[in-house]
Amino acid sequence: MILPLESSTPLLSASIVLEITKSNFNSTVHSHKLVFINFYADWCHFSNRLTPIFEEAAVRLAEDLPPEASVRLARVDCMREMELANLCSITKFPTLLLYYRGQPLRQEYRGQRSVEALVAHVQKQLRLTIKTLDNVQELNMIDVKRRTVIGFFESRKKPDAGIFELVADRYKNDCDFYVRVGAKLDDMTYTHYMPTIVFRPDVERTHAADEVFAGNPSSLPELEKWVFKKCVPLVREVDFGNVEEIIEQRLPLLVLFHMPNDVDSVKDFKSIVEMQLVSCSDCGRFNFVTVDGLKFQHSVQHIGKTVHDLPFIAIDSLKYMFPYSKFKDMYIPGHLKQFLQNFSSHQLQHKLHLTKDQDKNLPPLSTFKELGPSKHRYTLVEHDEL
Repeated sequence: MILPLESSTPLLSASIVLEITKSNFNSTVHSHKLVFINFYADWCHFSNRLTPIFEEAAVRLAEDLPPEASVRLARVDCMREMELANLCSITKFPTLLLYYRGQPLRQEYRGQRSVEALVAHVQKQLRLTIKTLDNVQELNMIDVKRRTVIGFFESRKKPDAGIFELVADRYKNDCDFYVRVGAKLDDMTYTHYMPTIVFRPDVERTHAADEVFAGNPSSLPELEKWVFKKCVPLVREVDFGNVEEIIEQRLPLLVLFHMPNDVDSVKDFKSIVEMQLVSCSDCGRFNFVTVDGLKFQHSVQHIGKTVHDLPFIAIDSLKYMFPYSKFKDMYIPGHLKQFLQNFSSHQLQHKLHLTKDQDKNLPPLSTFKELGPSKHRYTLVEHDEL
């Protein structure tokens, strides 16, 4: 969505948005429960559009939330604070990052640039908390469509419980988090040794089963690495909420297009990718994704297929699209791996070096590239396009 050139609300003479520098960054993010930061550049057109909207959102939140909510909206002038911007991996303006109890959430805010949307995002993060489990019956009621991490602890006062909460805060938009505090559950085997942390996959979309964390629960880096691997899986489902983040990584996509109710193809595709492709050293680097073929009908038609051809697989190089031979061929051991190896060794890409007279033979252009960071919302740093 393209924002209006001017906001109906004028800038306040005394801004309620805190100006952050390298010297007060750490103290700010650790002294509030939630800090929402706008990383901007004065010369950026889109930063200037967002400024009054961000100001009004800060005023609205200050009016709506009690002081104990401990929420602060802040901004960083990335031209004056280049070192801080680099430390925070800012690659485009404006970038909106949310810090919860001193920890950055993994996902940046990519939603609508309106007062209402910004306020709703902050309020949602305040509502997203670790849920408490009291018994096995509640454990069995966990949503099978969601990835879930469950921590079993004897006491919430021990350091490992605090580390679990820190990781949960950062990844709460990627997984649901539950905690059980107290004595072991007699009918739950893996609680006989506590603390225990368990990952429960979205069993409706994968063949995987529950997995117990085998590392040190008192090690923040070790636990976070494991949670990242589980909550941000190798094969991700693409929707209009996360596609921008995936495309921004600038890796080619191996895409499964499927009907929305075709869970078997999704499960099988995930299993084959995880078993055959994750350790392939000469396949190249890819993002592996599944796509609802009805929601992305434009991409389906662009590659010369219809919904009647679903499911099918293709590589989207973020420049061109290359269809896989037949979906059923992925069940042939090594066949899908060979497809990736051929692409990475340019056996497919030789088509791109045709003369102008042969342009009509070029593969279809990428449609996913257009779903990356929008030229109508961001100024990209160091490059004009993905």
